[in-house]
Amino acid sequence: MKKLKIVLWVIILGFIAIIFFSNKDYLLAKQVLKIDLLYGEPFHTTELPNIISFLIFFLVGFLFAYFISLSGRFKSKKIIKNLNAAATSQLEEIAALKKEAESLQSGSSDHKAEPKEPS
Repeated sequence: MKKLKIVLWVIILGFIAIIFFSNKDYLLAKQVLKIDLLYGEPFHTTELPNIISFLIFFLVGFLFAYFISLSGRFKSKKIIKNLNAAATSQLEEIAALKKEAESLQSGSSDHKAEPKEPS
């Protein structure tokens, strides 16, 4: 399985390298990013290579998605913790009921084994 993962990562990195080298002129070209808000003057960035802009927007989107899903993961962990506690308490109750049933069965078998004396 480890070899399969390594081969898969080599293939993925190979595709990324092919995409980069086939678009190298465009990715390394410098451009100014202009953000035109409805109020005030437009915001201009310094000249950055396109790849830097792509990486910045990718990382911002990745962090945004990470923080949005963070609350869901905390809720899931809390639910899992509560369910595990409920399962443990139910298993303890099952063990106690089995022990009680065994004691009742052994008590009734002892009771049947003893002959009753006529009165």
